[in-house]
Amino acid sequence: MTSEPAPLRVTALVAAHDRRPFLAAAVRSALDAGADEVLVVRNFDDPLDGLEGRYRPIPCAAVETCEKHALGVEAAHGDLIAFLDDDDLWTPDKLPHVRARFAARPDLVYLCHAHRAIDAAGTPVDARHPELAGKDPRRFATWDGRDFETLLRSIWPGNNSSMVVRTSWAREQVPLLRASGWSSDLAWLVAALSSGGALEIDPAELSFLRLHDQNMSQTRGAGPAEFRERHRIAAERFARANGALARIARERGRGPPNMAASLAARAEGFRFFADLEGARRPRRAAWRALGDRDARQDRAVRAAALVALLSPAYARHLLYRSSRRRWALAPPVAPVP
Repeated sequence: MTSEPAPLRVTALVAAHDRRPFLAAAVRSALDAGADEVLVVRNFDDPLDGLEGRYRPIPCAAVETCEKHALGVEAAHGDLIAFLDDDDLWTPDKLPHVRARFAARPDLVYLCHAHRAIDAAGTPVDARHPELAGKDPRRFATWDGRDFETLLRSIWPGNNSSMVVRTSWAREQVPLLRASGWSSDLAWLVAALSSGGALEIDPAELSFLRLHDQNMSQTRGAGPAEFRERHRIAAERFARANGALARIARERGRGPPNMAASLAARAEGFRFFADLEGARRPRRAAWRALGDRDARQDRAVRAAALVALLSPAYARHLLYRSSRRRWALAPPVAPVP
């Protein structure tokens, strides 16, 4: 009589830096979903009410999420590692679904699934920002495997709390993580594509993405001066991360043929935004961005650079106004009967 194989063990890797308000809820959602192990990698040691002894703390002073993920990967005991940001939540259906997918495909090393947006109170909302809206993971079934930009812009959900990786493979990717320093969600995608491992983009909505004022890349709760500083810091981080990933993609030489060029162009675009917001020779930065053939294909970069040639201050004003509009939240749209 043949026995059924044991279910794959899942390590929940929860990463936090300074933020405390939602962390206990995130950890509880991982436990309630059936995680076999919960690691909490953070730079503070406040107790989580009612949860002490149910998770393993891993101290980490580094601000970069990639370093937190690297430490967690090195410490994980599970067959799979499922990531969770400190402010997001998992649905109860998540782990049975991902266990089944990885069990069905022994070659699968990376899975990223869809999510639903909620506000700070946990109420479902409609997020219209291009980074969140307009993505349809169902298109992955017809993706040709060659156009990295199509994958990023119209298919990949792109969120840490939606990612699951096979631990044995993930340990091989730790040097890539540490080299990229930031943008951990993008780093894991590039790792999968550039390693030749099997990956899936799944349309199942298995996590809740919480949108609130403490998200670095968002305008909500920020006036013009604060937005400008937040945008500068985020742009500098993303420029470094995309530049490092572009170099790694070239060195590995696998994956979509335009991946390295796309990452380098994104690095140049973020470098322009950082220089513009930091008032560091913004007109020169605009000419540099427009001179990069791939970077200027990004409409946001091209439009901001053209305006900055005439008036950097007005370009910064337009970026703030545009971000407020694009990050606005609305009640979810009711489905058509």
